[in-house]
Amino acid sequence: AVVSTQSTGGQFVGHFDIGVSLHACGSATDAVLSQCVRVGAAVVSSPCCYGKIVTSDHVTYPRSELFRECVGGPEYFSISRQADHMSEAEGAMKCVDIDRIEFLRDRGFSNVSISKLTPLSCSPKNNVIVAIK
Repeated sequence: AVVSTQSTGGQFVGHFDIGVSLHACGSATDAVLSQCVRVGAAVVSSPCCYGKIVTSDHVTYPRSELFRECVGGPEYFSISRQADHMSEAEGAMKCVDIDRIEFLRDRGFSNVSISKLTPLSCSPKNNVIVAIK
C-alpha cells in the first residue's frame, strides 16, 4: 500500500520506506534526511534555497564528520549562501550536497549519489540526492 503524507520533516514520527522531497527549502532537506536516517528509509530529495540553511534543535551544520573536520559553522553558512548566487552556485551547491551525502554515509547508507533532474530547465536548483541503506 502506498500512503502519502505531507509534513514538516522534523515533526513526522511515523515509519516509512522512502522519503521523498521536491524543492525542500534550506534546512528542510536536512530534516528529511534526518528522518530517513531515523527509520532507515531510502531517500530521494531535491534540495533548493541553500542559502536558507539554519541550525535548529534537530539539525546542525556541517552535517558530516568529514566536513566538521575541515569547515567551521561560519564558513559553512557562507558556502551555503553562495549556492543561491548564480555565478558561484554550482560549486557551492556541490559542497553542501557532498556534506549531506557524507552525513548519510556516516550513518550507514552505502548506496548514495548526487545527480541532476532533467531537463535541466525544470528547476534553477536541479540536484537530486538518492540514498539507499
